[in-house]
Amino acid sequence: MTFRQFAFNNVLRNKRTYAAYFFSSAFSVMVFFTYAVFAFHPGLTGGSLHSQVAQGMHVAEAIIYVFSFFFVLYSMGAFLKTRKKEFGLMMMHGMTDLQLRLMVFIENMLIGFFATVAGIGTGLILEKLILLLAENMLQLEQPLPFYLPIMAMLLTFAAFMVLFMVISLFTVVILRSNGLIELLKSSDK
Repeated sequence: MTFRQFAFNNVLRNKRTYAAYFFSSAFSVMVFFTYAVFAFHPGLTGGSLHSQVAQGMHVAEAIIYVFSFFFVLYSMGAFLKTRKKEFGLMMMHGMTDLQLRLMVFIENMLIGFFATVAGIGTGLILEKLILLLAENMLQLEQPLPFYLPIMAMLLTFAAFMVLFMVISLFTVVILRSNGLIELLKSSDK
């Protein structure tokens, strides 16, 4: 078994532990993707009102991205607190500090990748319903037709893979500061 397989199997075996982090991340991706769908919608590109709506959606995307960063970072912190004793046991059995950090990095990137794909997939499934709701809320004269939002998908995928990369690197730095005894006694605190 290679180290990558070990990290992948660790994610699969601890589904319950990873579930809250995964679903919170996927929800953040889905919300961002929904706004990206509106921002790139061809029905919102013509006219002054439509361009203002598209610009507003891009601003909302940026705000959601910043809040998603802190939300996912907080979720990751809570998730790591539950696993500190497990990390201490792994280090006691011979895992080096570098291997532990690499394992956590790979696990975070795996969860981030699948959460991004799941968030985009869920957003695609709910896209027509959301377009109908927006059409009614904005009281548009013309309907917003369903379209395949390739630009929204690419933007969402790239933005969240960068977000998960930064959070994974930040997590690796946080883990470095904990010693073995602190990790083992973390459940007592």
